[in-house]
Amino acid sequence: MKNLKFPKNIKNNLETIIFFNDLLSDKNKEIYYSMKEIEFFEASIVPYFHSINMQLYKTHENIFYDNINTEIEAFFLKNKYAKNFNKKYLDLSLEDKHKTYIEFTTMEKDAEDAFYIIERNVKNKNLINFNDNIQSSFISLVGELANNSYEHGNIDKAYFCGQYFPRISKLSFSISNLGNTIVENVKQKNSNFLNQKCLEWIFELGTTTRKDGTSGGQGLYELRNIVHKLKGNITVISGNDYYNIDKNNNIKYQFLENKYAGTTFIIDIYYNREVKL
Repeated sequence: MKNLKFPKNIKNNLETIIFFNDLLSDKNKEIYYSMKEIEFFEASIVPYFHSINMQLYKTHENIFYDNINTEIEAFFLKNKYAKNFNKKYLDLSLEDKHKTYIEFTTMEKDAEDAFYIIERNVKNKNLINFNDNIQSSFISLVGELANNSYEHGNIDKAYFCGQYFPRISKLSFSISNLGNTIVENVKQKNSNFLNQKCLEWIFELGTTTRKDGTSGGQGLYELRNIVHKLKGNITVISGNDYYNIDKNNNIKYQFLENKYAGTTFIIDIYYNREVKL
């Protein structure tokens, strides 16, 4: 059994992504997660964390969680993720009194439409308050991103979670799946592309990996523009690739050592939900 000590801060940054990516290289039958040192766990990392664990369960007999401190335990109870790693939490929960949590949700292809799940979790909790045009477009584009998990990932499940941080006026959330990776899809159309170019390509206007010849390629392009207007950033982890577009449209790319068998989109946007625009 491997005893794995978690870092104090689990945030949307390259260091965190590499930490979880390194788990995929473990050759033991069992892994023991020592989580007592965690002081902060950003909710937008939860779907990626869950996807990594689902991948590990294919090669490992057990993953053990232990010594979670009280604050982090409360965090997992409020966003409803705790029941996914310990049966003792199945009937437990904590109230989200300040309405800042997007609950961890498994979205299934043939169940409720992803658009309505996102609308209920984000809009109906008053996690956004910007003008109607941007609000409607933003929710639609995120819903499209989730539905693309099924179409382009060729998978029937996607994972969704997030949180609003009032002190810094930030909404952060992510959508994750264990389907076909972006590079796998793009290289079917552009076999000569390097990995980084594949990630750049999906955000260009008019590009699509659809095989039936139908039009597309506006969703990610428009999503990138709206996130930029809201001074946010987009992070993509797919296969061996990490790709980040920051608020100034600067790009950071990193080839990851181990192949993550899926794709995660993490989105951060900044605004004060108390201010009516």
